[in-house]
Amino acid sequence: ENNLQEHYEHELFQHVKDIKDSESVGFTFVNSQKTVNFPYNNVPLKGGEIKANVLYSGLCLSDSHFCRGLWYPPKFPVSPGHEIIAEVAEVGSEVTDFKKGDKVGFGTMRHCCEDCKFCKLDREPLCDNKSGEQLFTYFGGPHWGGYSTHLIQPASFFFKVPEKLKLDKASPLLCAGITVWTPITKYSKPGMKAAVVGVGGLGHLAVQFLNKLGCEVTAVTSTLEKEELLKELGAKHVINSKDPEQLAKNDSTFDFVINTVDKAFVFNQTIGLVAKAGTYCQVGLGADSDNLSLKFRHLVIKEAKLVGSAIGSRSAIKEMLEFCAEKDVYPMVETFSFEDFDKALDKLEHGKPLFRCQVDVGSYSKKTGKW
Repeated sequence: ENNLQEHYEHELFQHVKDIKDSESVGFTFVNSQKTVNFPYNNVPLKGGEIKANVLYSGLCLSDSHFCRGLWYPPKFPVSPGHEIIAEVAEVGSEVTDFKKGDKVGFGTMRHCCEDCKFCKLDREPLCDNKSGEQLFTYFGGPHWGGYSTHLIQPASFFFKVPEKLKLDKASPLLCAGITVWTPITKYSKPGMKAAVVGVGGLGHLAVQFLNKLGCEVTAVTSTLEKEELLKELGAKHVINSKDPEQLAKNDSTFDFVINTVDKAFVFNQTIGLVAKAGTYCQVGLGADSDNLSLKFRHLVIKEAKLVGSAIGSRSAIKEMLEFCAEKDVYPMVETFSFEDFDKALDKLEHGKPLFRCQVDVGSYSKKTGKW
């Protein structure tokens, strides 16, 4: 159990009593139960860093899992958030490829060594990170994410966004989007039959990507009231995951299955859907660690592949942002004001958002003079 003492001391961001006297305001966890508006002043910008004004901050369940202490005890205070659309406010002395006013994205990673075998294979999330520098945007070190009016992070992990990209819809692409884009572009090919298991925040993007990339898409869901909407997004067929008959009828049907659900029983129900020589990819990852029960025949007799996939490299994110701008692929997002950050978090944790939540940070910053 995290003790419920409230933490306001931070090694980088100095808490200020009055919002009027602060450079920035975070929506900040001071322990695993309590969030506050956290006025603070920033550390000086380093040569290789960018200070950005956050425009939109997407909310991701991993923000909640981490800050609630469901993975390991976090160090408080912390402002999470790794689905960020922003505008460059200031660049460090060594930064040459960004300038003030550039519209940018920032995702789940802030560093990689560029030198280990995984970085050289363009698999940056697997970086060996021998230096111990903080790899991820807001965990594993003192740096914070997008639940704030400002973001200070290394320039090397910011992305210039394509001109046509709709900024008010794009934030979830930086985590939910890339999490499904990476395995879809790696394991699926045009003309394949593909199934998307679970059509929430990740799944509804997977349906759109697979459809626009030329696959015949089937959505596997327990929420059949979404059927019409899923067909509009590009699903040709919809299977009720609670109906054993429908699942049995589609046994060994799909060349590519992507599972966005983090429950073992869903994996166990749907592993049979993968076709001979097909690929079943697990991307859903939750707070619980249920054990899977896997019959060898699902893999051996079919010569099927079972793979996991996590986030994606910078080159993949750039490619995905270009694709989304070009093909008009966006998440469906519910937008909340910064003043309603707690409502957005509550919707994420206890509600049923359709399909992602984000906070419009920019409007608040303009109104309160933080920019």
